[in-house]
Amino acid sequence: MNGIAKGVMVAGLLLSPMGANAALTVVPGLTVHNQCPYDLIIAVHYQGSGGHWATAPFATIRGKERKDSVISTDNSIIYYYAESSSGVRWTGNHNFSVGGKTYPMKEARLNLDQERNRYYLGLTCNH
Repeated sequence: MNGIAKGVMVAGLLLSPMGANAALTVVPGLTVHNQCPYDLIIAVHYQGSGGHWATAPFATIRGKERKDSVISTDNSIIYYYAESSSGVRWTGNHNFSVGGKTYPMKEARLNLDQERNRYYLGLTCNH
């Protein structure tokens, strides 16, 4: 048996059989699109699995690029703080801690793109 066949066989043994009516449930991810020409950092406060709230550490998104799966959540409400390398800031009036420092985060109520199973947040420099 070659290596590929062994890998498929092992993978098949690790997956549990599902009934005919069973469906996989994948928690939606958050895609952030940095529409600015400058790099930015973003931290997101969100409701995770089991209903607990958590704050993701800062992620960097290059200018004019997107970052998929910044966080995963079933909740359409998130809070975020972002800052571009040009000094533009996205802030709000909800304070959450990131790495021991408190940031004024902005609330966002997002729509779920069910086809892609993700929420989408676009950030522009002239907000």
